[in-house]
Amino acid sequence: RSFSVIALLLLLSAGIAEARQVKGCVSCGKDKLEGIIVTDGTNFTSTRKNGRFSFDIKDDAEFVYIVTPSGYAADWSSGVPAFYQRAEGRNDFCFDLKKTGDTSDYSIIAIADPQTKGKGHFAKFAAEPMADLCKTASEQNHPTVGLVLGDICWDSLEMLEMYKKEIVRTGIPFYPVVGNHDHEKEAKGDFNTTASYRQAMGPENYAFFAGNDVVIVLDNIIYDTNKKYQNGYTPQILSWVKALVSMIPEDSYIYVAQHAPVLVWDSDIKAERASELTDILDGHEFCFVSGHTHINNYLVYEGGAVEHNVAALCGSWWDVDYCTDGTPRGYKVFTRKDGNLTWYYKSVDYPKDFQMQVFAKGESSVFPDSILVNVWDWDPEWSVTWYQDGVFKGELENVMALSPAYVKEINSVFDAKGEKIPKYKRPRMNYHYFAVTPDKDAEEVRICIRSRFGQTWEHVMNLK
Repeated sequence: RSFSVIALLLLLSAGIAEARQVKGCVSCGKDKLEGIIVTDGTNFTSTRKNGRFSFDIKDDAEFVYIVTPSGYAADWSSGVPAFYQRAEGRNDFCFDLKKTGDTSDYSIIAIADPQTKGKGHFAKFAAEPMADLCKTASEQNHPTVGLVLGDICWDSLEMLEMYKKEIVRTGIPFYPVVGNHDHEKEAKGDFNTTASYRQAMGPENYAFFAGNDVVIVLDNIIYDTNKKYQNGYTPQILSWVKALVSMIPEDSYIYVAQHAPVLVWDSDIKAERASELTDILDGHEFCFVSGHTHINNYLVYEGGAVEHNVAALCGSWWDVDYCTDGTPRGYKVFTRKDGNLTWYYKSVDYPKDFQMQVFAKGESSVFPDSILVNVWDWDPEWSVTWYQDGVFKGELENVMALSPAYVKEINSVFDAKGEKIPKYKRPRMNYHYFAVTPDKDAEEVRICIRSRFGQTWEHVMNLK
């Protein structure tokens, strides 16, 4: 019995040795902010009426950080919002936030896979894509934040600092997500391979409020070494998410921002422990927002969960301005206004209403006798109908097809080099295509598209 008591005391002392108490405050100028969630990546607390907090953190915790509240932002002049502070050697943490607005309306600009390797790529990123992002950000009339959904660089981690200096041009806080190419491929193990990323960008797993909603940013790349990894969520991340979700209001919509999608739709690659994550989120409305695939898809999973898999800002790795599925390089904009959530895909260098591309008969190698329509932001709530010589012909069904535009451009680039197209840059079939096969004597075809939000587009093709 005395042995059991001694053993218990030793365990308790070991537990105490592994934790230490810290304190701090959250304010906006002279205003002290109450109810702000604070975490070290494992443990949680929240601020009291006087804006102060205290709690035990892991002795080896790398950060103490907050869940940025609605209507505020941490200083983002460095290129990453300063919602975190390094924990080593400190016991006092104070966060001073900036006021961004009192409205529940907001926009989120989500870009995926800038993926720059070297100054040549970076110059391309800093040209038209950045100009387009800056313009879109300036057009918003309510609080707006950005998300970069991983693969900020292409195994060249020195590019992270260049990205940070450039992204501040948008004038909005841009929150980062770690991607597989943002890991140190020479290091070993999931924790060590993100050491340089954490040094430049802060914690991999964190959250912030947008209006009444919450964005939870997760590292869903479980990395081994030398580009060996799997998509999924570690038990530690799931425990952190579970504790966080218990502190989020039930009526808050949740965006899970991550690099790789839960399911790579044209393969058998599925994120490990994804069902455990969706179980934790059950009770909230939520969606996933991801990149990684360099294609654009709206995915609906069993149980009703949805994912916005956003095409790459770099197009086909900066070779051409289309992605491999024919989606123009671009990004996605989510807006909550008057309680209603809408979104659209914004193509770089095109107006907001550029939402389809039409190819004449003979341009598609897959459907040579048909007019081919690419509707890259299509989802099951959209409709695509057509008329022949003024007569309504019905609603079109999806077909699997390749983009004639991408095929032409990528072939041109690699023919000029005298090289074969690498496998990952080859054209990829996708289901956001529609084929219209008119009669031989038809003179005109009209294609009508209606989005889930009621916007309409038409394209008239004179066949004579």
